[in-house]
Amino acid sequence: MDVSRLYQATVRNAAVVLATLIFARISTAQPFTGESQSCSQAAVTSAAERVRLARKSLLSLPLEGTNVPPVAQEAVASMKNAVSEFVRSYMRCSPAQFDTAAAEQNLSTLVGGYELPRGQVISNDHLPPDLGKYGFELYFGVRQLENPRLVSITADFSIECGGDTVLLIFSSKDGSWSEVLHWQTKPYTTVAGGTMAFDYGISPVDDSGGWYAVVHTIAPWCSSTWSSIRYEVLRPTADALNPRVLMSKSDFMWWGNEDYGTVTVGRNEFDLRFHSSSIDPGVHNRVFIRHYAVMGDTVRRTQPVAVSPRDFVDEWIVSPWSDARAWSSEAATSELQHAHEMWSRHEKADNRLLEFCSVYKCSGDHYQVEVCEETGKNFNVSHSNYFEVAGSDPFTMTRVSTSPNSRCKGRDLLEDMATK
Repeated sequence: MDVSRLYQATVRNAAVVLATLIFARISTAQPFTGESQSCSQAAVTSAAERVRLARKSLLSLPLEGTNVPPVAQEAVASMKNAVSEFVRSYMRCSPAQFDTAAAEQNLSTLVGGYELPRGQVISNDHLPPDLGKYGFELYFGVRQLENPRLVSITADFSIECGGDTVLLIFSSKDGSWSEVLHWQTKPYTTVAGGTMAFDYGISPVDDSGGWYAVVHTIAPWCSSTWSSIRYEVLRPTADALNPRVLMSKSDFMWWGNEDYGTVTVGRNEFDLRFHSSSIDPGVHNRVFIRHYAVMGDTVRRTQPVAVSPRDFVDEWIVSPWSDARAWSSEAATSELQHAHEMWSRHEKADNRLLEFCSVYKCSGDHYQVEVCEETGKNFNVSHSNYFEVAGSDPFTMTRVSTSPNSRCKGRDLLEDMATK
């Protein structure tokens, strides 16, 4: 007797029985109309089996560092297609009264998913044998919103040094669920094209009844906690597979403190925060704020842009003038534009170092931030420049000069400006 084949057949039969029980649980919870006619136990079971086969192909891939060879690209694409169709099949059989915790468990169970326990230390003797391989982890996240009435599902699976994610958003109509927005990564040749710490937010409906989603993820890599954070703003269209991309951007970031970025989404604005580098090498990282107003299909950056006067000066210098102009005093637009152009060049120069040297209060919410510019062969020539910032939220740049303002004095507040 071939024990191996007998074992495999037993596992397959058990999976079919389990799928039947889960299907019965979700399909008898409530009668269906409309799209529910396409609900099929056979379709759910078949789609789950395709996911298992796709994951098996992933697990068989050799590990080749940061490169993703053609065979791996095909396997990743097959996995994304398989999990997408599986989730759709499952949702066709899901009741209007949705249980997110049960759905997460059911989705994972049907495909034999696995997620490494979070926050636990696993000894080397107990590490899973497939750790680090393509397809090692496969798990689902389910959220439910009431305004708008949506269910969103993420399917995450491992690639070398990172992961990949598919997001599907469903809307309830006449007692059944239909996909209204689909997001996934584009094909990639290095692991940086995958996902790490993928997250998203969905807005409440606006006055016109519309909503949008913000997705963000870190580019994975096999070394370094310096990477890039990518984020997009999406609106649903009549074609769920082709949402309207209102904005797509990326920024350099640091996730070494395990801050992978946090997003807060409102009906007409969203706020994404993460850590990244400063113009001052002595400031290892600071909080970056990407705050945007969303009006219709227009996305425009607005304040807040920094958490302190020091960080505001930093952000004002490194941002394009098209943004910085909105944060500058209208009474000194011409002078500030000239200063901004000069400092943008200085910040990128190889033979200069910038350092925050002092911060003094001038009056009320009016501060003077001193930036030292060190040049020369050994960076032994230093020049001081003074940036005057008014307000707190929002901040406004009012003056840039090589001479300090005598009204700005008292205790040096530089240490109080440490980023939070």
